[in-house]
Amino acid sequence: MSHRILFLLLALTGAAPLMALAQSPSADTRSIAERLQPPDNLRLPPATAIRTPSGLRYVILKRGKDGPGPTPESTIEIDYVGWDFQGRMFDSSLPRGSPSQFPLRGLIKGWQEGVLLMRPGDTFRFWIPGNLAYDGSPGADTPKGKLVFDITLHSFDSGN
Repeated sequence: MSHRILFLLLALTGAAPLMALAQSPSADTRSIAERLQPPDNLRLPPATAIRTPSGLRYVILKRGKDGPGPTPESTIEIDYVGWDFQGRMFDSSLPRGSPSQFPLRGLIKGWQEGVLLMRPGDTFRFWIPGNLAYDGSPGADTPKGKLVFDITLHSFDSGN
């Protein structure tokens, strides 16, 4: 049955909200341990990766909902995993068991740029050059150089 016919039937029966549920992308079924492993393309983004003028590269791993995305003033709710170029996972929200919330303006430049490209439910992989990450930031606990992040945007506030 085509999606149009199904949608029409659901709309006529008052079940249209279920259609959105039926079309939502499936959740990542890998274990947390598997999701914390570095991706195979850690050091070399695929040829299909999009490059922004700043040098940020990204691929879309999963599409979420259509609609508006966050603004620079938004507070975002995300899950993420970050690896350095040696393949070491240095930070993640996954082991904590719930998404993290951050004001977008307070994050590294690579996230400030990249998350603006996302919509709720999207999962992107970002290759972030050092100048858009922690290079130049004080602190021995921040990784230097190029970083890779998988980020899932769950939601955001309007930033007002």
